[in-house]
Amino acid sequence: MQCPESPVYNTSVEQKRHAQSVARQQRLGTPKLRDLLREKCRIRIINARKHSADGNRQVQLSELNEILRHELKDMDKDLELEAHIFEELLADINEWYALQEQHVETLYTESCEAEPLLCPVCLIQPLQRLKAKALYTCACGIQFDLAAEQEQLKQLLQLRVNEHELKCTQALGFFIETLPASKRLFAICGCCDYLCSV
Repeated sequence: MQCPESPVYNTSVEQKRHAQSVARQQRLGTPKLRDLLREKCRIRIINARKHSADGNRQVQLSELNEILRHELKDMDKDLELEAHIFEELLADINEWYALQEQHVETLYTESCEAEPLLCPVCLIQPLQRLKAKALYTCACGIQFDLAAEQEQLKQLLQLRVNEHELKCTQALGFFIETLPASKRLFAICGCCDYLCSV
């Protein structure tokens, strides 16, 4: 028996390119699928960032219940003892939350009474008032004209913030605009287009 000649394949360049692109798609996946997966990952990362930022790193009571129940199941002890321990831990957590809230309230009231008014622009340095010129200055470099005393300014700022919070949940920002006659303090929100002078 004789062996026939080796076969000759008549494939064109287009056929080879098509075969290479099919092999590449099978190996890497279709571009639409990759883009869809990439978009889903991006959305999941954005949602995870929002969730961690909005959570303010505080463990919620429902999550604590789940954690406590899981830990108590691992102990495999008497049901009455488990319920008793669970109630004690829950009471301790509630007491801890109450103490934390009380501590935050006392810090807030002490800081409002003891500390001077912070600069609304930098939120770090205290504002100083030059009484002769009715001018407020800050170490961050800002200056603005306002005849009101510090307590009145504090009330005006709080009024603007409260007024804005009725319509929007974003933080209100402050800036200085230099006018020909004076420098004035303005409040602005980039989310809801809130703008007013203080």
